[in-house]
Amino acid sequence: MDLDCDELYKWIDEHPITRQKRNINRDFADAVPLAEILKQHYPKLVDLHNYSPRNSFSQKLINWDILNKRVLSKIGINISSTSMEQLAKGTPGAIEKLLSNIKIKLDSKASGDNNTTVLDDKVYYLENASNFSSKDGIVPVKIKNGLKTVDRKMVSNEVFEKMEKDIAEKDETISVLENKIEHLENLMAVKEERIKDLTQQLQTVVNVTTSQSNLSSPKTRFFNKIF
Repeated sequence: MDLDCDELYKWIDEHPITRQKRNINRDFADAVPLAEILKQHYPKLVDLHNYSPRNSFSQKLINWDILNKRVLSKIGINISSTSMEQLAKGTPGAIEKLLSNIKIKLDSKASGDNNTTVLDDKVYYLENASNFSSKDGIVPVKIKNGLKTVDRKMVSNEVFEKMEKDIAEKDETISVLENKIEHLENLMAVKEERIKDLTQQLQTVVNVTTSQSNLSSPKTRFFNKIF
């Protein structure tokens, strides 16, 4: 797809965002500016509280994963894990490609293209939700699919968003714990190296002490006098 970067940058400048624009790849690496742009077009889909400025690569990925699941997928744009990694790393061209796709989607929406579907309604359909019941806010429904009637589970937007929020919080907790484990493993490696070094030093002292003790023994002094 050929990108008209000048037109794209002009389109970006039309959207007020909190971050000063310097380098588009680095500026958008944590997904916050894009969330702010999408909020202006899909206010019901985007909750800006879910997207905090991030510095680490892993935290940036979490932002992109949330944005992909909660917003992009609902406007018909799905980005792969590889693409999310490129976006989080600030790979040149990655954000331009995504922004161009979003711009095309918005232009189609503005022109009344019926093929552009935004899932911004009040119900979602979940498959394989047999572990849930109506008390969880999920009720079974039957949907006409051509000549067949298929079973689906219907859940309110509020319940769906709560589920996704819970998942995102658990993912973030897992990420924090993984970072702590890595930190502790590094500390253990440093301590093991220190113990090894101290053991070698102690062995050297023992060897020197033993040697000096042997030289100062009466038997050793006797032979030293003879020879």
